[in-house]
Parts: sequence; structure tokens; C-alpha cells
Amino acid sequence: MSNYEKSAMQRLAESSENFEIWWDSSPLIFGAWAEKMIEKAPEDKKKIIKDQLNVLFDYKNPADTLFCGVTTNPRLTRKVLDLVPDEVNPIIDKIIKDNPTKTNYELAWETYKAITEKGTLLYMPLFEKSNFKKGYVSAQVDPRLVTDVRQMLLQAMELSRISPNIMVKCPGSKQGIYLIQILTSLGIPTNSTLVFNVPGAVQVAKAVKKGYEIGNFWGVDYTKWRSVITIMIGRFEERPQFVESAKSVGIGLTEELKRWAGIAIAKKAHQILNDPINGYLSKLLLCSARPGPGEGNVYHVEKMAGGNLVYTMNPELIDDFMNICQCKDIYKQIDEPIPEDIISKLLKIPYFKAGYEEDGIAIDDFVNHPSFIYTKDEFSGSMKEIEEYVVKRKEAIS
Repeated sequence: MSNYEKSAMQRLAESSENFEIWWDSSPLIFGAWAEKMIEKAPEDKKKIIKDQLNVLFDYKNPADTLFCGVTTNPRLTRKVLDLVPDEVNPIIDKIIKDNPTKTNYELAWETYKAITEKGTLLYMPLFEKSNFKKGYVSAQVDPRLVTDVRQMLLQAMELSRISPNIMVKCPGSKQGIYLIQILTSLGIPTNSTLVFNVPGAVQVAKAVKKGYEIGNFWGVDYTKWRSVITIMIGRFEERPQFVESAKSVGIGLTEELKRWAGIAIAKKAHQILNDPINGYLSKLLLCSARPGPGEGNVYHVEKMAGGNLVYTMNPELIDDFMNICQCKDIYKQIDEPIPEDIISKLLKIPYFKAGYEEDGIAIDDFVNHPSFIYTKDEFSGSMKEIEEYVVKRKEAIS
């Protein structure tokens, strides 16, 4: 197979031995999405696309798959209910019938766990074959609880009991970071979400390191443990407060400058997490990637290629990336610096500078960052929508 018969996804994965690509959606919808991708492909390309998608995830041979893991959240889980209702409605109906005394919220939570469990089963063969280094499926505590450590801890323990390849997703609030330290001390894999900047990544890395030291002292088993720190770069870039901050210092924030801002933060976080002097144990995970400005540009994905990191990609981004980079060279760019004229301009913008410097934002203020507020509210709304869906199922079967 020549290099360009491989998909852009395969070539991206080969940019370094430590570069991982994860599926940013429920594992339950991969088949339905792949069928749509094949269906819309030109007739003479259908066989090639089918083979390329089969490399990403193969239901017949899940232990050998390009996707090394999965990230989900309430918003993505909510989509599952619409995309594969025939598969999930019987599960929800059984939950309702078996739990007549549970509240609608409790039924929604049970639904979320049940859908998550089905996903973990698909990735268990990879988890076992990789000696527990790959095949993790992230499951998030209720995003409405970002400052309630006790309630998040209760949910985290419930999620961790679903399957050994569950990675508990905790928010990058002060309380969520403390929760990550607790879970790490117990040997429970974690994924810190709602992190948007360098200060957030550093605080999580410190908490993980401290939690590991505590657990290691008490003889906790870490053979089935990993830590990743998710930076949602696109969500940092797209807040109107960024535009306003740039305007306040006389800078017009172009789309290109926005993309470089996310790349700069990601590159710095990657350097800090991989500096052996720091002794951090977490791997950077990037999500909410966006295509760059101009024809044929995929800034976020390409500029971070070759790093010791995870890139989780949603179906829409994969579609764009495979098309734009079908015949484009994919090579290691992680060590390439931000152009001097770009970084000097960005550092004049208070919004960016606070997110770029290690101590630019105090841990108590993480929950007040525009990106945190926007994303938390969006995810919280999705959790409410799952509950509303359950109520409709109750009415349908009553």
C-alpha cells in the first residue's frame, strides 16, 4: 500500500509512536457514521473508504484498531439516543421497568451508565491486548456538580465500577482537580475535562502527581491506571471575550490568530507535561479541534502531529480531515515553534496571556473562565435532555 492510499488518519497516527487518536463520540454510533461516510463517497472510492474506516475500528477485530480509546460526555451520549434509538430504547425501557421508585434524574443517570457500559465492552479486547495501556472509555460525572466534591466522588465511584477500562472524567474546577487527586490515590484512571489553558493543565498534573505519590506509598495497584488532561482548544479560542480583549489592545482577532492561540497553548502544555524535570504522569489530550483558515489548512491537528499526546476527534472533524488531507503530507510538527510575530502579538492580549502563562489564572478562578462557563452550561443542558428523553420513554411504555 503506497503512503497516500492510507487515510490521513492512519498517516497522522504514524507521525510518532506515542501519538494516539481516540474516537470522540459514543462507540455505539461508529457503525452508523461509517455507513454514511461510505454511502456519500463516489462509487469508485467506496471500497477504499470502507477499508480506511475499518482500520479506525473493526467490530470483528476490536483488539487491532487505530482508535486507542474513547471520549464521551453527556452531549455526545444524548446524540446516541437519536442516532441509534432501536439499540438504546430497549435498554432504557428495562431500566424504567426495573426501577419504579427511582426519580427521573436517577433513571437518566442509570441510562448514561448503561450506554457507557456497552461502549466499554467494545474496547475491552484492546484494553486487554495492550496490557491495560489502551482501550479506555471516558465517562463523565454530572457537569452540574462541578463544585460539589462529595457528589462527584459518589458518581465517580459508580462509574469506575462499571468496567476496569472506565476512565472517569472530572471537571477542571478546583473541586474537580481535588477529586482527581483522590481518585488517583485510589488507582482509578482519570480524564480531566473542562480544561482550556496552561494553568489548568499544570494544576491537574500536580494533583495527579500528588495523588499517585499517596497511593504509591500505600501500595495501590497502578497496573490498570492512566491519566490524561484534556485541553479544549477550540472552545478557548472562540469566546467573544477573546475578541474583546484583543480589541482592547488594538488587535483585530482574525481566525488565523485564534487558531495559533490554541496551538500555542497546546504546545506549551505538551512541553510542560513531557519535561522530565517536572515528573508529571499525565498525557495531554486535545479535543475541540478546528480546521484552520484558508483552503487546505487543518491547523490544530497538523501543528500538533508527532507529539506524545492523544488527539480525540469527533465524526465531523474526521470527515473534514480525511478530505482536506487526503493527498497532503502529514509529518511531525510538534517541535516547530510558534512564529515570533504571532506569539508576540498574542502575548499582548490579556485573555491569551492569562491562559498561556503557568500562573496566569488562579485555581479558584478556573470556574469563572468564559470557556468553562460556556462549556459547563452546554454539557449541563445535555444531561437535562437525557432526563427529558427518559420521561418520554416512560410515557411511551405506560
